[in-house]
Amino acid sequence: MCASYGLQVEAADIHSGFAVFDDQVQTAALDGWLEEFRDEPAKPTGVHRRNLNPIVRERERDGERRRTVDLAWWKLWVRGEPAKFPAINARVEGLVGSGAWGGPLKSRRGLVPATEYYEKGHRFTLPDEPKGLFAFAGLWNVTKTPDPETGQEEWMVSYTIVTQPAAPQVASIHDRMPLIVPRELYDEWLDPTRVGDQELLDETVAASRPLGERLEVSEL
Repeated sequence: MCASYGLQVEAADIHSGFAVFDDQVQTAALDGWLEEFRDEPAKPTGVHRRNLNPIVRERERDGERRRTVDLAWWKLWVRGEPAKFPAINARVEGLVGSGAWGGPLKSRRGLVPATEYYEKGHRFTLPDEPKGLFAFAGLWNVTKTPDPETGQEEWMVSYTIVTQPAAPQVASIHDRMPLIVPRELYDEWLDPTRVGDQELLDETVAASRPLGERLEVSEL
């Protein structure tokens, strides 16, 4: 389970940490988000909270790869509308063969930057990571929606955070935790030409285990 997390770094830290080279428009949007939400947690997007949160994506077009940081709706949209089921998190055990998760798993995998996450009055961090920055495994979709100000249709990214069974020191607080992707697997997880399958999930879960064991837990 993950229903809120923090991201307290600078845009340059995200660019260097995820090998991203954004254009000025995207960087300005990221700078604005980091300034607005620096002292409060990122939470799911919805009717009362319309925040869009940073997510790292990689796409291939005409034989070229492009890795960007985009602001995205935290609750996966399915077939052009918010999912009618809980979709801020997706259990790693149920991704393969799923009608909702299967498409994104295949080629639309993202990384959700974070420096901490929160669960039941506790804060979880990885302070030994550079800048304390790490990443959750994510899945994303794109949907055309009307801009609330102009009424014109624009592309919008939505995402979900993949979860896994909790590490031992987390299990007494909650039985689930985000799937944290180790840096050495960033490229493979993001690679849109690498078909997402059970082998990739198993590899990521196994490589994530040491990170889960290193999580530091403190009370809020």
